[in-house]
Amino acid sequence: TDYDQPAVKSNEMVHKEDSEIEIRQCNNDNNKRLLVTGAITLIKNNIIAVIPGKVDYRLSFDIVPTGTVTTGPSSILHFTAGGDCCSFGHRTPAFWFATGNTRLQWRVGDSTNGDFGSEADALPLNVPTTVTLVCLRDYVKLTVGQKVYAATQPTYRFAGNLVVYASDPWHPAAKAVIS
Repeated sequence: TDYDQPAVKSNEMVHKEDSEIEIRQCNNDNNKRLLVTGAITLIKNNIIAVIPGKVDYRLSFDIVPTGTVTTGPSSILHFTAGGDCCSFGHRTPAFWFATGNTRLQWRVGDSTNGDFGSEADALPLNVPTTVTLVCLRDYVKLTVGQKVYAATQPTYRFAGNLVVYASDPWHPAAKAVIS
């Protein structure tokens, strides 16, 4: 399998043992968990699901930033086994906008670094952007619009029950709508 450009249709699995999680509305099947069926304006401490998380997965959502927050990183989505940072399972994954702008910060914590991740370019205001995160073995690929960010994760990711926030209780909510 070519992991840089996986031959994956929207309703297929990345790998038969992986989980596919769609935030946006889609046709649901046995391999895909649909978390929301419409647009969500982000609100602090908003639990949208509790799911069994997998080590390998594909997560996809659309986001429309509508403004910026100057009081700290602003939360978009946060999958956690019970905390903000930085224990194993706290950021599995998590997304924020950086303070005062729409640079997308993303984390996919692992067994030795609960804050493993990076930062993508700023997203345009009032324009929908598709974000897709693929985690497969030690490979991590984030696609934001047409730009691809790739990393090799040093150790394994968390698997177990996860609370999904849109947005989390530890940061201000991002000024954005996701679907």
